[in-house]
Amino acid sequence: SPACTLVLEDEYASSRHAALTPQADGWWIEDLSSRNGTFIDDERLMQPRQLRIGDIIRIGQTTLELVG
Repeated sequence: SPACTLVLEDEYASSRHAALTPQADGWWIEDLSSRNGTFIDDERLMQPRQLRIGDIIRIGQTTLELVG
C-alpha cells in the first residue's frame, strides 16, 4: 500500500504484508496475516519475532537482510 513506510513493488507481497517495529531491545517483525507469508532465514514467521543482525527476511519475492 502507498500508505506504508516501505513499499515493495512485488506482486507476491500483500498490500499490508508485515510490520517492522523498533523496540528498546531491537527490531521486531510480525506477519500481518499475509497470503504468502513472511519468512526469516527460510522459516515461515508464525508469531512476532525479534530480528538479529544477518537475518534474511523474505516477503513475496523480495529478500532483505538486517545489517548493523
